[in-house]
Amino acid sequence: MTTSSRRQTLRKTERLHEKKAIDSLFENPATVINSPVRLLWKAYEGVSEPPVKVVFSVPRRSFKKAVDRNLLKRRMREAYRKNKYILYGAIEKGMKHYHLMFVYIARDKVSYAEIESKIVLTLQRLADKTSGK
Repeated sequence: MTTSSRRQTLRKTERLHEKKAIDSLFENPATVINSPVRLLWKAYEGVSEPPVKVVFSVPRRSFKKAVDRNLLKRRMREAYRKNKYILYGAIEKGMKHYHLMFVYIARDKVSYAEIESKIVLTLQRLADKTSGK
C-alpha cells in the first residue's frame, strides 16, 4: 500500500458520528498515548464498510475558544487523512472493524508537523497491536 495507490480522502462514511457508538468507546477502550494525542479504540467482529470509523475531539476545558478547538481538530483530521494507509494496510486481512477516537490532550497548541508525527506513531502502534491479534 503506497499513498499513491489510494486516494487520500476522509469521507463522511469514515467518520464516527453515532452517539451510541461514541459512548461505547468510553466503556473499556484500549488506548494508545503519544502526547499531544490520545487514541481510544475498540475492535468489533464482522466486516464493515469502511473498516475504520474515526472521530476527533479537543476538550473545551483546555481550549475555551471554538476557533482554537476547530484548528486542532482540523490538524488532526488532516494528519490522519494523509497517513491512514498505515492502519489500513495492517487491518485489511482481518475480519474486524474499528472505531477510533483521537483526543487532543496537550494544554497548548502545537504545530501541524508535531501533530502529524505523533499521529503517525500512534497509527503505527495501533497497526502493530491489531496485526498481532
